Amino acid sequence: MPSLWVEKYFPADFSQFVGNSDIVQYVRTWANNWAEGKAQKPLFFFGQSGAGKTTLACICAKVNDWELFELNASDFRSKEAVERIVGAAAFNSSFSGKKRLVLLDEVDGLQAQDRGGAGAILAILRDSKNPVILTANDIYADKKLAPIRAECALFEFKKINYLSIAKRLREILELEKKEFDEEAVKEIAKNCEGDFRSALLDAQTLSMQGKILPESVKSFGSRFRTKKIFGVMAKIFKGTDLAEIREAVFSSDVSNDLLLRWIEENIPRQYSGNDVSTAFDV
Repeated sequence: MPSLWVEKYFPADFSQFVGNSDIVQYVRTWANNWAEGKAQKPLFFFGQSGAGKTTLACICAKVNDWELFELNASDFRSKEAVERIVGAAAFNSSFSGKKRLVLLDEVDGLQAQDRGGAGAILAILRDSKNPVILTANDIYADKKLAPIRAECALFEFKKINYLSIAKRLREILELEKKEFDEEAVKEIAKNCEGDFRSALLDAQTLSMQGKILPESVKSFGSRFRTKKIFGVMAKIFKGTDLAEIREAVFSSDVSNDLLLRWIEENIPRQYSGNDVSTAFDV
């Protein structure tokens, strides 16, 4: 089963990050200041889906040899949970003595059924002894996020220019020794609507069919890849009707191999305990 290129070519450092170069430069400086013992304001990344908000945070931890403590904020709706789990990460060093980068992903998910979680996060942001990065698609959707915004340096991720995406796609296709037409690669980059992960998935899928040509890209169509594949994943993991799940699988426009890789990647994120091993067996 082929490895997913989105994993294989995950950026090793800041130089391999595509797009939003001004934000990358700021994060470099921000991280250097933390490394020198100068506490900095938390960073709040928001905007374009697929532009690399979470990826940039992960690169920051990797480059600086920090332990990454990542949580999806929508899973921690109560004040007690946030204080117990996020608070411990924000105020203590890791077991190795290294700094922790606390990453709170999809903070806009705190809105629903919040039982003091937003207020607890606010208190932690003010006093954290470790670097903190938050991400969200929309930071203005709910007034509960207003106090959190005020405690952070805000950075809006813009849609990545298609020429930058095409350049990186060509580099990867050449490394993989795949044949391609220059215009076809540009068309893939345009179709992804600024979502690099989506473009890379398309390029990998099309490369399995032979040389990537304009006509094959055209038949693929212009659409939001990540929304489509995540919709299929949601049906596979959360569906209750077998016919509905099978229909979602058959409607997916990625290859069976790639679909299995998506499932494999997401099993540990969707399940816990014995359910993880059971899902892998299935």
